[in-house]
Amino acid sequence: QSATKTKKIGKMDSMTDDLWAMVLARLPIKIFTGFKLVCKQWKSIVESPFFRDLFIFVHQISPSSSWSLMCSYCITSEMVGHYQCDTWGLKRSLGSFIESFLTDKYQKSIHGRVRVRAYSDVGLILIHINWEWGLVTRTENGYLLGYKIVLFDNKWGDSKLSCLIYSSETGLWSLETLHLPYSLYYRCLGYPISLNGNLHWLSQNKDHQEVVLSMDTYATSTGSVRCRVTPFPDLEKTTKFTRACTTCQGFLVYMNIVDGRKLCLWRLQSEGWQLISEISPDFTLTGLDYLPLMINPLDVKTAYFWSPEKEKLLYINLHNGKFVIHNRLEGRSNGPIMIPVNDPKAMISLSSEIERTYIIERKQFVPFVLPQWLYRIPNN
Repeated sequence: QSATKTKKIGKMDSMTDDLWAMVLARLPIKIFTGFKLVCKQWKSIVESPFFRDLFIFVHQISPSSSWSLMCSYCITSEMVGHYQCDTWGLKRSLGSFIESFLTDKYQKSIHGRVRVRAYSDVGLILIHINWEWGLVTRTENGYLLGYKIVLFDNKWGDSKLSCLIYSSETGLWSLETLHLPYSLYYRCLGYPISLNGNLHWLSQNKDHQEVVLSMDTYATSTGSVRCRVTPFPDLEKTTKFTRACTTCQGFLVYMNIVDGRKLCLWRLQSEGWQLISEISPDFTLTGLDYLPLMINPLDVKTAYFWSPEKEKLLYINLHNGKFVIHNRLEGRSNGPIMIPVNDPKAMISLSSEIERTYIIERKQFVPFVLPQWLYRIPNN
């Protein structure tokens, strides 16, 4: 037995870094990060740019990641959780990890006052006691170069918005005044969507039309913060659902049923909204009252709807209009669990609160998506 064991160890020692990288890149992030403690060779491999690029290449064949829809009025409350995917290998939803962390670290000393104030697109979360916050990040070639924390003055209704901004790259706070094109009305300042160094809110202009307010905290043309206001593309048409945005493949996206039958999907570009999908899905003719939850963050052709009437989770292909109802496992005390048809290894958990139709109709959701790679927080 000793000779056999020695022979196996010898074979392992003879493997090159490239071979080890090929093996480790097929494991979930949760698994291979622990291997950095095995030896210096594995630590060097896992932290190398070659391994990062290889891992992303291997997993882009069937991209999936853990994501959640968090309820904005109770930001630690998870409405929908997608987990148990190949990329991260998490056995629980993101919401359960966040709740456990807050309970263990804070709830004993500051009960009920510590909350998650913001989610970022690289997996960072911002925890604080009060005030309105935003969190943005800057990445390049798979590296997290820096982040900014934005504290807002809650005074709304004029053409100026004051905020304090902390930069991880300088370690300093600065006071910025944002000059808006016109007066905007408060709607959801407290929980913006963070994406590619930008913060996005839903608001209303002086004519009470719904718009998206975007703040670019890394704008370089003027050397300071820059804002823009983009009206929704279907303001002159009849829509079925309350307007709301989510993220998908690095873009802010918006979906609605227009003029009764057309299910349209737009993404926000620098020049405005771009229509990328327009179909007449079969489910609009069935009479079932399905409500949109979100677009799959990594697959622009996949959307999720919920039917309070049938208590069913619907998957719809936005390219051809075909839909499938997800299989349902035995429910838990706090909500049902679904098995995605297109990803049988994964799980989708739903909170029992989702059965309250008004929550979905008001669209008080904030997306939280783990990225396809584990970013390292800058030392500074």
